[in-house]
Amino acid sequence: MGTEKDKKTVSVVMIVKNEEALLSRCLESVRDADEIIVCDTGSTDGTLEVARKYTNKIFTDFTWNDSFCDARNHAKSKATGDWILSIDADEYCHNFLEIKKAIELAKDNISVYMHSHGSLTNFFKVPRLFRNDPDIIWCGAVHNHLGVTPEGEKRGMNMSGEGEIVGDVHITYDYSQTHEKDPDRSLRILLKEVEDPTKVREMYYLGREYLSKGKYELAIMWFGKHVVSTNFTAEKADSFLSMARCYSTLGMDDDARDACLQAIKLNPYFKEAVLFMAAIVQDNHAAPWRHMAEVADSRDVLFKRI
Repeated sequence: MGTEKDKKTVSVVMIVKNEEALLSRCLESVRDADEIIVCDTGSTDGTLEVARKYTNKIFTDFTWNDSFCDARNHAKSKATGDWILSIDADEYCHNFLEIKKAIELAKDNISVYMHSHGSLTNFFKVPRLFRNDPDIIWCGAVHNHLGVTPEGEKRGMNMSGEGEIVGDVHITYDYSQTHEKDPDRSLRILLKEVEDPTKVREMYYLGREYLSKGKYELAIMWFGKHVVSTNFTAEKADSFLSMARCYSTLGMDDDARDACLQAIKLNPYFKEAVLFMAAIVQDNHAAPWRHMAEVADSRDVLFKRI
C-alpha cells in the first residue's frame, strides 16, 4: 500500500467560453481535484468570475482558431498533475473519489462512462481520464479523440479504443445554450476537415451534423462516404443505422431496410438497429425482429441509446 506521498495527483482541465450558466455545477463536481485548469477562449459573460470561485489557474492566452484539439492541447500544457481529467462546462462528474481510485490502477488512459443528462441508460465510453504525458495529445479539430505523437508511438503507446476498463468513473453531459450562439460551428469545421480525404472519422460526424439539421440527402451522402472508408466496425454500423433513419424519413423504405440490415450484419447485438428494423418492416414481419431484440444486448456499439 502506497503512502499519501505516493498518491497520484489529478488535474482537471477545461476549455470554456460563455459558460456562466452551467460552469459552477461542473466545477463543484470536481472541486476535490488537486488542480483545476480553466482555459477561456473569449468569454464575454460572467464565466471568469464563476471560475475564480474554484481556481486561480485561469488562462486567457489562447486565440480561438476553430480547432478544439489545439485549444485542449494548449490547456493540457498548463497541467502539473500526474493525471488529467478532461471535462466540459456542460458536464459534471458523479463521484470524484472514483477518479482517485481509478488512477491508482491504470497505466495510460481510463474508460469513462459518458451519460446523457436525465438518463443513465444512454451512454458511451471514452478515455477522458489519462496520464499527463507530453506524448498523449488531442487530435481532431472537432469531436476530439486522444492520440499519441510519433515519439509516443515509438514508445509503444496506443490511445485507440475506449481506454482501460478500470474503476467506475461516470460523467453526465448536458446541452449548453452557448451552442446556439454559433449553431453552425461544428458544420463549418467539419466541412473544412473533410477536404482531406483521409479524415474518415470526420465524414461520420459530418453526416450526423446534416442529420441533426434535417438535411437528409446530404447526411446520406456523407454516411455513404464514411462506410466505404472506415475500418471501425462500431462507427460503421452506426453510420448504416443513421442512413436507415434518413431513408425512412424520406419515405425510401426499401433503402432504409437495406441500410439497417447492413448495421445488423456488422453487429447482430446492435439492439437499437434491430428495434428500428422491427419498426420499418411490414407489420406481419416485425415479430421476429422484436424477438431478436430481446437477446441483443448492445455490446460493441458506439453509443448506447436505448
